[in-house]
Formats: sequence, C-alpha cells, structure tokens
Amino acid sequence: MDTYFRKELVPGKPLRPFLVTGVLEKDYIGERTNRAAQAYLEEMLEQAQKDFAQKKFREFDFFTLCGMKGKWTVCDAQSPRYADGHYYVMEKAALMPVYLELESGIDQVITVRTQECRLVMLLNGNVIYNNKDIYSRKRPRRYVFEHVENPNRETITLDLKAGKNTLIAVTGKIDRGTGISFCMELVSSQAPLYAAAPLNMDEEVRAEIFRSQLETHMEDDSYVQGEMPKLHVGGFPLTHCRVKLQVTSPDGSQLFSAVCGVADGVESAADQAGNIAMAGMDVPGMYKVDISWSLPDGTLLTKKIMNFTMVEVLAPCPGWEHFEERRRNALERLAAQGNALGLYRLGRAEEIDPDQIRVMCDKIENRADCADFDLMPLLWLMWEDRETGLLDPEIVHMVKKAALGFRYWVDEPGTSSMFYCSENHRIGFHVCEYLAGLLYPEEIFTNCGQNGMYHSLKGRMHLAEWLNQRCRAGFDEPHSDSYLPVTISALLVLHEVLPMEEYPLRNMVNILLDFMTFIFAVSDFDGVMATPRGRSYNMPLRTRFSSTINGLFWIFFGNAPSNAKFINQEMAFSCYVPPKALCELADNFTPATFNFKEGIMHFDKHNADFTIRRTQDYMIGGVRDHNVGMCDMHFISAMIALPGDISIFFSSPNNVAEGSGLRPDYWAGQAFLPRVLMYGRTLAVIWHNVNNQDIWITHCHFNARKFDEVVSEGRWTFGRKGNSYVAIYSSVPHSFRKEGPYSGRELVCDGNETVWLAECGSSREDGSFSDFIKKMHSAEIIQEDGQFSFVSPGSGRLEFGLTEGFLADGQPVPIPDDLISSPYLYSRYGSGRFNYTCPGFTLTQWSYPASE
Repeated sequence: MDTYFRKELVPGKPLRPFLVTGVLEKDYIGERTNRAAQAYLEEMLEQAQKDFAQKKFREFDFFTLCGMKGKWTVCDAQSPRYADGHYYVMEKAALMPVYLELESGIDQVITVRTQECRLVMLLNGNVIYNNKDIYSRKRPRRYVFEHVENPNRETITLDLKAGKNTLIAVTGKIDRGTGISFCMELVSSQAPLYAAAPLNMDEEVRAEIFRSQLETHMEDDSYVQGEMPKLHVGGFPLTHCRVKLQVTSPDGSQLFSAVCGVADGVESAADQAGNIAMAGMDVPGMYKVDISWSLPDGTLLTKKIMNFTMVEVLAPCPGWEHFEERRRNALERLAAQGNALGLYRLGRAEEIDPDQIRVMCDKIENRADCADFDLMPLLWLMWEDRETGLLDPEIVHMVKKAALGFRYWVDEPGTSSMFYCSENHRIGFHVCEYLAGLLYPEEIFTNCGQNGMYHSLKGRMHLAEWLNQRCRAGFDEPHSDSYLPVTISALLVLHEVLPMEEYPLRNMVNILLDFMTFIFAVSDFDGVMATPRGRSYNMPLRTRFSSTINGLFWIFFGNAPSNAKFINQEMAFSCYVPPKALCELADNFTPATFNFKEGIMHFDKHNADFTIRRTQDYMIGGVRDHNVGMCDMHFISAMIALPGDISIFFSSPNNVAEGSGLRPDYWAGQAFLPRVLMYGRTLAVIWHNVNNQDIWITHCHFNARKFDEVVSEGRWTFGRKGNSYVAIYSSVPHSFRKEGPYSGRELVCDGNETVWLAECGSSREDGSFSDFIKKMHSAEIIQEDGQFSFVSPGSGRLEFGLTEGFLADGQPVPIPDDLISSPYLYSRYGSGRFNYTCPGFTLTQWSYPASE
C-alpha cells in the first residue's frame, strides 16, 4: 500500500517520494558573462560528484555540497514538479539536489525522463548521467517573456540491481533568479518498482508529523493593525509529537511563543480546533513564525517557517479638494523615513543622509538589477538642486560619479546584472540617460567614452519612440499594479525636466499622464487594481495592501485605505496635478463597461483585449482569448473584486512554490493561459487541451475570511460581502482544501482541464443573497461535444466552444478594435488620438508625430 514515504511507480507518473533540501545558494563572484557562468557551474557540478560519491542518506541527515550546508527532508510539495528559489539583484550560484531510493525485486533496466536541464545523476554512488553537451544543443531563439514550455526532455536509462538503489540528481544555475524546478517520471520498467524516502524514525510517528506539516497554515498572511493573526496546527490533536511556535517581530525581537501537542506538564496553546491566536502583533512590518515539530522528549525533528505582514493603514482622505493635503502628507511620511526626495521638497536638504545615498550609489556602480530605479530619483534630485546648491557636496559627487560610469543601454560596453527589456525598465533607462546627459553635457561618461550631449541625444531618440508607441498602442504591461507605478514615475520625471522647447515630447508625456490617470480611476475599486493584470506578483494579487499601486490610488483619489508603506516618492515630489474630472471618475460608479486593446507586445505575442465591468457593488473583468496555451510568468487574465479587499482570480500553477524567483509561481502567472470570455457580469475561464502534465490543479483565489457569508453547494460556491455577491462554478468538482498554506483561501479543482464560471450580483440587482443563490442554482448549464452553454440570470444565454466561438443571446460577441472604448474616453487603436467625454473634461488630444 502506498504511503507518504513509499509508493509504487507507474509509467507516465512522477517518481515520488524523495528527499529535498531546497535550493542551496551562494554569491557568484565571477564575470557576468554566459561563458564564465557556465564554467563556474561546471566546477560546482564536478565538486558535487565528489561530494555525493558513494554516499547514502536518511531524512534529517546534514550534508555539505560545494561548501553549502544542507539538510534532507521529505518533499511535501503536492505538485508533480518540485520547485524552489529566490530573486536577487545580483547573480547567485544555485544547486538543487534530490535523493531517493528505488526498490526493485529483481535486476532490471528502467527508463526515466526529466525536463531538459543541466543535470548530473548518481546511481548507487556512481555517476551515470552528466549532460555536458546541453550548451551546444540548438534551439529556436526565444524572445523576452516568451515563456513557452521547453518541450525537450532528458531520457535516462538506469540499470537497477535487486533491492534498494540510491539515486541522487543535482541540477543548478547561475542567475539573479535562483528558481529551479525538477520533475522525473517513469517511462518504462520491466518489473514492479517502488520509490522510497528513507526515514530515521518510526513511520507512524513521521506520518503524523508529515500530515501536521501539510495542514499547518496561517489563517491569512496579511493583516491590518488591530486584527489578531491566527495559526492552525494541522492534525491537531497530536499523539506522537509536540509543536512549538516562536513569532519574531519586524525588528528581530521574539514576541510570542506557544506549545501544543504531547508534552508532560505543558498546557496546549491551541483551542479544540487546533487554532492559536497570536496577540500583541501591533507593529507594522513582516513577522516570522518559526514552527518546529519535536518528540515528547524534546528531540527536534523538523521545522517550517511562515510569514505574515501587519499593515499600517492610511485612512481614506477622499475628495479632489484634499489632493494637495494628501501629497503633503505623503511627503511628510517619506521624510520621516529619511527619503531624500521627501526631505528636499520639504526644505530639509541638510537632513539627507550621505550613507543612505552611498548605498544607492553602490548598487548603481555594481550595476545590480533595478539600479535604474535608484539612479532616476537621484538624478532628479541633482536636477532640482543644480541652481540652488543645497545638497551636501559629498552627495553631489557620489551621484555624479555613479552616473558617469553607468551602463545606460545594451549597446554600451561592459556587463551588468540589470534587466533592460521590459516596458518599465526601458523608459527608466532612457529617462536616466537623457537626464544624465542634460546634467553633465560636457563630461565624459567613462563606460563608453562619450560626452553627456551624446547621451542626452541617444536617450531622447529612444524616449520619442517609446512615448509614440504608448500613445498609439497603450501599455505592454497593461493594468500592471506592479509596474504602472514604475512607469508613471519615469513620466513624472520627464514632466518636470523636459525643456519647454521640447513641445512634441512634453505633449506625449502629458497625454500619457492623463491616460494613466484615467486607467487608475476606472480600475480603482476600494483601493484594489480591480482588473486583470498584465504583470503582477503573488502577494499584490491577493491583497491591496501588498500592491504598490494602492499608494498611488491614495494620493490620486484618497477614497480607500492604503498601506502607509507604499507612498510613491515621484508622485509626491512632482508638481503634476491630474485633471480634476478624471480623478472624480474614481468615485463615479454608474454601471459601465470598458474595453481596452493594449500593447504591441514586444515578444511575439499579440495585444491584450480587456473587457471590464464596473459597478458600485463589484468589478469583473477578463482578457479575451489571450495567448491561450502559452506559459506566462505574470499574466492573470480574469479578475473579480468585491468590497473589503476581496480579490478573486484563477490560475493553473505547475508548482507549489512562491516568490519572484519562480515565474510563474503558485498564484502569479499561468503555466497554461486559459481561454477567457467575459460578457455582462459573467466570466468563463476555460482550460482545455492542456498539454502540460505538470499542471495538476486549476484553482481560484477565494479568501473566505474576508466574506460575511460563504456557501458551498454542489459545484457552486457563493460569497457575500455586504450587498455584493459572487458565484463560482466549476465543471469539475471543486473544494476548499485542508492541505497547504492556503487552506480556507482557495477553491481547487483536481486535474488540468475544467471550465470555471463566475457571476457577480448584488442586492440591487438580485434581491437577497438567498435569492441570488436560488437563481444561480436554477440556471441551465449544458456541456457536450466541446460546446458549453450557460443561461446566466444576469447576462443572458452564453454559448461558447471550449476552443472557439462566443455568443450572447445568439449574437457573436465582438472584440473591439479600440485602444479604449467607454462612456468617458474613446481612442482607436494605433491612432494616437484621445477623445474624452467626461463630465467637466471634454476634449480631443493628439499625440506626435502625425496621427489619423
């Protein structure tokens, strides 16, 4: 019988279980070239062969690999693919080892398959696979962000002896993102075969601990001050072990500890359901929860770390008349944090800390990733100070030195860890180069030997093209809560530094600032970027208080609470005043539909077609048929928002890991982009013909804690927040799961193919919540022969194929060919002309060069 620790292997299925230690990392100090990085990785893999030669392990054994310490533990990932890793601004060397035993009753030859990667494999202590030829294999050129799954596989033959065989696999990489994933499946065997994770204790005891680990979770991972965080201890009550937790505050002090489970004389801190309330967590910041499992005699067995955030909230301060008050408040908060722009604007230049500037300049001179984000505000500071001379001369010298040695674009000599290609980075680098050239026109820039005038001209050339593309085609990172704040920061700098004579550029900057204000206003729902996201990350998708755009919304509109940490320094520092009428759209909840066709997608993907419905009770949106079947590291193509920071969205992960070093991860991005259809107040999210076996579930983010009522009946789950309702249906049964960190916060469908339906409602439209539930239950749903129909109570009869076609009440649902069509703004895609028809803002804007 299969257990957590021993399973019979089946051809076509992953080899499980196995021991892991996560990704082992250390600084990479070599040259930042592919050749040097490959040579260093080869040295590490050679050493790995020596470190693991003739070695056998059991769970919880410690080991050393290339000087890095590791500890084996049974992999608890529920996904076929195991993944781990992190993101850094400088390169790291990373290795991921995997260990297991293969049990065979006879001598036999088996075949296994892994994804294509640099791989070393040892069987019974000897190297039997080492694919050094991987670097010379020819592959089609891939564009930035074109995350098509690599179809190539490594097929490996293993000559097993009767009995237990040890197998160690090691893969690695050198990169800023150390995310590594690994999956190995059985292709064929000649006789029954078992995989086992060797234990160092009684299996019954270990099984209880393993189950407890799987089911232990935080009730949530983001709280506002005044809320009490809660942790659920899985498998409670425990009979073989005890669980201890220690909470560490943002400043590193130990705040709270508790014990539950088996321990003589120790009173359990958990209630009968296994929940532990953690009082005294009032200081804003990130808290760490160290959880350990030990035997009754105190012998430590294993640990797990969880984190949660306590958020300091800025109260709403609504109204156009309070715009400058909000900006002043933002400056004062920035100054209190020692922010240089905030201090300078408030007339306190003498308080700017040179050590803080030195840290930023060191990052710039090291050419670390995102150095452009630090250089741009420093150059703007120099520009503001060029005539007044209020800054400490040491600061002026440090910034000038960093600017003159910077690598501003990919055509310049030298190497770096910086990422240039995305939309927000492109304009950031171009603004930095243009502004540095204006500041130091006769100075020689040491990296390329050209003077400042050359750089200002080159920066201007790139800026003109970037601005023209955005005016005509919208944003390549459409509705990105993570990167539109970065993009608008660069535009705000240009708004302040462009000479009056640069009218064509100034005109395009002003047009785009107004367009972004419009996007922000109609996308803001209770402080949430309540639209599908062109680029977003895990935490910002799940709560407004982890999204930097939340701080921008507060300055622009002030109509919802904001995380006090996310004040946008460029918006606070600038003199830009958004049009009053556009800002007032944020509070205009007259039901309306907005269609966007955005981007020219600089990586072999077509533009994105958004349809968004905005009402006073909810927002719902989808991106129509966007790159269906492709893997995308950031795109979320369907989104619903209800009051109270409720975000509902869908994804198809290929691993359970999280973090920006893994793209896509458990929530952000898609391993397989679904077909998405949107009409009225109804969404269809369709996974069909999925050719990725690593996708084992599709799931819906649904944080039950934030609802007033949640009802699950049959294939439906319903939620109510105040007077706002939502209904979620899946063609394959879904459920809340007990396992994993998102217990109580996600609806899960097993398998990789399903049709999800979502419909919003309200007391205004549907009467009581029970009336809404009855309507949805009585709605006709038919699926047969690849066709699907749903008689929606709120949107009419919707009919669609799983791969093509979309009818509403018998009529085709068109895709508008407009950059934006709405009651308040119209622009034909590619025209560069914007026709505003807002109350108090009726005008036509023309971009440069010539438009239609």
